Amino acid sequence: MALSISPAPMAVARIVAHKDLEREVLLSIEEFGLFEFIDLRHQVGVLEVKKSSDEEAVVALHQRISNVVSALGLDTGRGTGHRIEFDESDLTNCLKMTNDVLKAVEGEVQDIDHELAVARMDLQAQRNILDVAVSLEPLSISVERLGESEHTFTQAGTIARDSVSKLEWTIREVTDGSFAMRSVAVSKRRAVAVVTVPIETKNAVERIFTALGFDPFVVPEGTEGKPDRIIAQATEKIEELEKKIDLLERRKSLIAKEWGPRILAAWEQMEIEERRINIKNYVVFTRQALKVWGWIPEAKAEKLREILRRRVGDAFELTIQHPDFSEYDAPTYLDNPSFMRPTEEVVAAYGVPSRHDIDPTKIMWLTFPLIFGLIFADVGQGFIVMLIGIIAWNSKRKGVDWGGVLGYLQTGASGLIMMGIFSMIGGLLFGSFFGAETVIEPIWPVFSHTLEDGSTNPYRTVHLLKLAIEVGIVQMTMGILLNLYNRLKHREIRGAVVALAYVWMYLGFVNLLFGVSTTSINPWFDPNRRVALWIPLVGIGHGSGDNGVYPVLPISALNFTILFLFVPLVIMTVASFMGKMDGVVEYLEYSIGMISHTVSYARIFALNIVHLILSGLFMQMVPAIIEIPFPHVSLFGVEIVPAQVWHHGELVQPFLPLGGAIIGTFVVGILEGLAAFMHTLRLHFVEWFSKFYHAGGIPFRPYTVTRRFTSPIAGTGGATPEAAAPVAAATTAST
Repeated sequence: MALSISPAPMAVARIVAHKDLEREVLLSIEEFGLFEFIDLRHQVGVLEVKKSSDEEAVVALHQRISNVVSALGLDTGRGTGHRIEFDESDLTNCLKMTNDVLKAVEGEVQDIDHELAVARMDLQAQRNILDVAVSLEPLSISVERLGESEHTFTQAGTIARDSVSKLEWTIREVTDGSFAMRSVAVSKRRAVAVVTVPIETKNAVERIFTALGFDPFVVPEGTEGKPDRIIAQATEKIEELEKKIDLLERRKSLIAKEWGPRILAAWEQMEIEERRINIKNYVVFTRQALKVWGWIPEAKAEKLREILRRRVGDAFELTIQHPDFSEYDAPTYLDNPSFMRPTEEVVAAYGVPSRHDIDPTKIMWLTFPLIFGLIFADVGQGFIVMLIGIIAWNSKRKGVDWGGVLGYLQTGASGLIMMGIFSMIGGLLFGSFFGAETVIEPIWPVFSHTLEDGSTNPYRTVHLLKLAIEVGIVQMTMGILLNLYNRLKHREIRGAVVALAYVWMYLGFVNLLFGVSTTSINPWFDPNRRVALWIPLVGIGHGSGDNGVYPVLPISALNFTILFLFVPLVIMTVASFMGKMDGVVEYLEYSIGMISHTVSYARIFALNIVHLILSGLFMQMVPAIIEIPFPHVSLFGVEIVPAQVWHHGELVQPFLPLGGAIIGTFVVGILEGLAAFMHTLRLHFVEWFSKFYHAGGIPFRPYTVTRRFTSPIAGTGGATPEAAAPVAAATTAST
């Protein structure tokens, strides 16, 4: 685990090996998982590598196995929880595995698909015949009468009921009364009609049909007889075909159940092999050697060397270089533990940090769930969030894929666990259990819902507001200090002076706000007034100024205001304007954001209060159904569940109204949970990141392989004696 808060230094790895060891080299890079290929084709003028016969076979087998997967309806995006082990050190083994699977199932699957296609075509034809017969039944007309005869033309179809009379009148005019027509209403809006006219008027009558919206029946070829007889025959054939299709589908399901894991394993391996073939376009081949360049984290170079030595032997050369252009073109690699990956993805959603930026992942991994927990403060609902995270993490560890939507829960499982834990901590601080205030006593007494006499605590909201603001002050100060650290690290003197003056002024402003007065600005300039040193969080519940908790400084308020507000303001102004337009913009952002961003953290207070009010509303409106009693619980001398709680002015045993808890958790828990997440994200992206984070980096995209269905047996590889001898000459020739 890297402790640095800066992106990892990057380097270019150059690998040269004998060309016969191509597969071993690529497998080593794949196992390494942190190698982003650099395209060298423009250097040698080669745009495409010719495929070998085995590689051509990979492409063909991939297509065939993909057809089988599609025919059986197998889901390639969801793991089965079972992986097939095999030796992939030789491409021949992979081809044999896929061929064996295809020989076992491909022919039968193709035969079933052919039978299904024919059966479905026949089924559709019979359904068309049935539809026509059902429509003709009210007219009591045989199907064979439709169409042309030597002297007449007969057509049947449907038409809007309000157009029937117009159709009859128009045909009478066109045929001079030489026609026969019958219509029957079949619904409120449609009617079926049959029309017989002289053959010589066919074209004119068809134009009338089109103009009036007459929809003629299309009679399948070979259909004849009375409608009732056709309906009976078609219904019988439809039942037979549906049974046949159901039987064929069940045969496919049995094949999918029996062979599914092996089919998916073969498909995945061919998918991987085709990727390996395509990645060879980044490999430069000479007569005896191959050469590969790629970006890697500098600290991981020895790991790559060890993997190459294990798989390739000594028949390779690895050099690590730091080209001049790496300062501009190098991708950004964030070296964070795997359990911080969800937080890293949240950071990347704002923008990838540049090489000269700070990676806030390790800090945000803690601050994000902390602020979320203060907003979504509830022991019971936090436990549910944590439980979902644990289940998602466990299923991901076992290789079970939850799919596209629920898969996000698996991706962010560790983050959900952290948010659930801090929500439970917040619930203990504020005394909330599934939205009820009648179970847990707040372990931070200033946030107690009621006073000792049972009356409502009138100062609770004020204390909560101050807590929210102070949390914001701490996080913003941390952001300014990170900016100062980064400027000093890169020796940006002017920027460092601005950052130093900013944190100096900001902390001075905060001390004047909490250490002098919160209602009037006049005492700030009182030469006889002393300033109390603000200490984060410890003053909650004790007011501001000289409250008996904050230590009093031996300096007057007037002098403190001059030294810690006006002096740093002047320094920041001068240093900012020395940076021309960029400095002016930075100055305006800092000046405006100092107050507005701090006040923005009051949303922690607002959302917590909304959560409390909505939960209480459900407790009052929804019948309790069952009131679950809770025994007295204390832990290490801290009272968690008191012996008695105040409820409607009376002391009662702690209890949970089950009905309100269930409905409140389902409604408020989901809505407030989403709101808490979005506002926590905003506080980090807008208020915090604006102090030090710039993004604009190039994402690091290493060549990696994701496996859901296969588990290759690790091989040691190794170079043959014949390949090891000429590697030095090959290295010289390739470089």
